[in-house]
Amino acid sequence: MTGSIHLIYDKTLTLIMDLLHAKSAAILSMGDHSLTIERLLTKGKVQRLGDKITDQPHLLQTISEMKEPSVVSSEIFRELTIYKVLNKAHYYVFPCLDSHMSVIAVIIIPIEKLSAFNAEDFSLVHVVGQRLSVELEKSRVIIERDRLSEFNASILESLDEVTWDYSIAKQQMSWFGAISKVFGYQKEDMGSSLNFFLSKVHPSDQVELEDRLIMNKQVNEKFILDFQFDHGDHGFNWLRIEGVMHSDVQGRAERVLGVIKNVHNEKRAEILRIRAMIKAKDSERKRIASEIHDSLGQTLSVARLELDSLSELYQEVSFKEKMKSVSDLIAGAIQESRAISHDLMPPALVDYGLIPALETMINQVDRSSGVNFSFFHNGIDERFEEEFETNVYRICQEGINNILKHAQAKNATVQVIRHPNYVYVSIEDDGVGFSQSSKAGDGAGLGLKNMANRVAYLGGKIDFESNNGSIITIEILV
Repeated sequence: MTGSIHLIYDKTLTLIMDLLHAKSAAILSMGDHSLTIERLLTKGKVQRLGDKITDQPHLLQTISEMKEPSVVSSEIFRELTIYKVLNKAHYYVFPCLDSHMSVIAVIIIPIEKLSAFNAEDFSLVHVVGQRLSVELEKSRVIIERDRLSEFNASILESLDEVTWDYSIAKQQMSWFGAISKVFGYQKEDMGSSLNFFLSKVHPSDQVELEDRLIMNKQVNEKFILDFQFDHGDHGFNWLRIEGVMHSDVQGRAERVLGVIKNVHNEKRAEILRIRAMIKAKDSERKRIASEIHDSLGQTLSVARLELDSLSELYQEVSFKEKMKSVSDLIAGAIQESRAISHDLMPPALVDYGLIPALETMINQVDRSSGVNFSFFHNGIDERFEEEFETNVYRICQEGINNILKHAQAKNATVQVIRHPNYVYVSIEDDGVGFSQSSKAGDGAGLGLKNMANRVAYLGGKIDFESNNGSIITIEILV
């Protein structure tokens, strides 16, 4: 932009030479607390000086107070280079004013003879001067705008954010801000289309994110979505996109504007908190299951044996019947404690793995409940890590309990599908759906929250749909 201002000064002096046939002239620019001799025309040649004057407050004040063209004595410029070069007793000074009526530059032309001075002879200076005023103010506005853009860019860099502007009609994306820090790629890599950006989004988030950016027609409605983005060598980072759809004059969706923030640390902290909570809960389940199995179960078994031995000492029929009744109650308590222990920590899960444990649980609820349960998997016979198996089992268990307690369903299906890179789980029923089942109390909502926490623990994604029943779908990388 500095080069553009230099060109403006050069063209102005050229016009003064051509239109006024002046052999000498000068242009001074006005700063906040200084004057700068920008150009000097002498003997038909233009010189670029750039001499800055800050030590003459009287001259600065005199120039800054000029609002109309004036004839001034050369004495006010005695200390300047132009005093000797222009070499005349009087000068015609034209002040160039900005839109706020402040002096931004002055054009100085020497007067040959004051006695022969005629203001009309300098009328063309007004045309040239006004043009210089307009060009200088325009340049200053552009400079300020560029400075503001640089300032905004530096702020965005420091905030670790990226602003974006997507044109729906042109299918073009513009990125601004800390692009390399947030995405791990340069602006040139990101390009102006959505292809590269979407290719780096985690597969489980791609459809929803693309829908928000392109398909969502809710004009002026803000959306927020957390998603995982492939940050190159750093793996997948959690980002948060916020945006709003804007319309054109006809009310049609025109563009989407927003910001993307790095929320990876925030998400990691949340996941760590969830993991600590779930680990504590599962450890407590194991402890209680062990206590029930090893302590309470054995105590009840011994008590039953002792009770049975007492019945041999007394032969009365009524006594024997009473003892048998008590023995049966203890047997029931033993069976119930065993069931509670197995529910807290299923032996099938520990001994055989996820799929056999799910088959056992689902067959059990299918036989004992009024809901027809089905279970499908695509031939999974592998063992997964203990944390993965435990949490997926608990997720399915929570989903099944919600169906039994709240869904009022007749049929339900659980599926576990193994893909090369992830495991897909779906829990579906034909009941009343989430919106109505939640009226039964906070139990349904709490169950869904527990499921979401366990999915977050595993770094997966969970979706809830409610339409003629409910569908819970889960995707977890393995």
